[in-house]
Amino acid sequence: MRPMEIRPQCRACLERLVHLTADLATTDATLRRQAAAAALEIVAQDFSQVGTIPALIASRFHRAIQEISGNRDPFAPRKALETAYLARMQRRLAPASGDDLVSALKLAALGNAVDFFRTEAEVSRELLGPVEFAVADLAELHLASQGAKGLLLYLADNAGEQFFDLPLVAHLRRQGWRVVYVVKGGPIQNDLTREDLYGSGLGEALEPVTDTGARTVGLDLRDVSAGFRAHFEAARIILAKGMGHFETMSHLGDPRVFYLLQAKCTAVARALEVDRGALVFARQQ
Repeated sequence: MRPMEIRPQCRACLERLVHLTADLATTDATLRRQAAAAALEIVAQDFSQVGTIPALIASRFHRAIQEISGNRDPFAPRKALETAYLARMQRRLAPASGDDLVSALKLAALGNAVDFFRTEAEVSRELLGPVEFAVADLAELHLASQGAKGLLLYLADNAGEQFFDLPLVAHLRRQGWRVVYVVKGGPIQNDLTREDLYGSGLGEALEPVTDTGARTVGLDLRDVSAGFRAHFEAARIILAKGMGHFETMSHLGDPRVFYLLQAKCTAVARALEVDRGALVFARQQ
């Protein structure tokens, strides 16, 4: 595993996301052009900076698009569709899944297959196919779990994944962990918020729930609330779902962090030293 580094191909992906977000944000052609132009300028300014991270560039331009369009949650309709889809798929897959740790990890990782650039048909093929981890640091988790368990922060990723996360959260709690489920402090991209979580009917099942106090893709500790910072510093283990968390946290070198994700892009796969599309449960090195 290496810290995430921005790659030339990341620019095309960011620009594609700009246009997708602007299209979702407004039907007003003038506002759409203004929002896209402002966001593309952010990409151009930030892309060549030393140490820049794609997820943080995305956070900046998402907020610009929200402000210009007047739409605080452009992905809301998309999130609703993804949530309903993942709820159906989890009900279909869960009966065949065991109640052991590995089965719960695999199910949670499968939920991460959803992506705004992929169709339901593409995702369904992966969800219904064979499930194996390219990296599975189970021994590392066992070592970190010895003795008193304490606080485990579970950093959620996309809306809809909560259905796939719940069995893993429940398993970890049965093992003695005090799991706090963490969502974003407000709408950003298709990431899970309190509103999304409780609207799906799983809020109470996943409590205690907190949020980062920030609207960022992944986690930017410069923007989080004091309350979340206290949780972060007190945690014994931090389980981080999704590529955004890997992008923004891999440079921290924090051995408490375990990443659970599908490597859906070449840049992330290269940093994790796996093939694109691989499922990963990896401890920060």
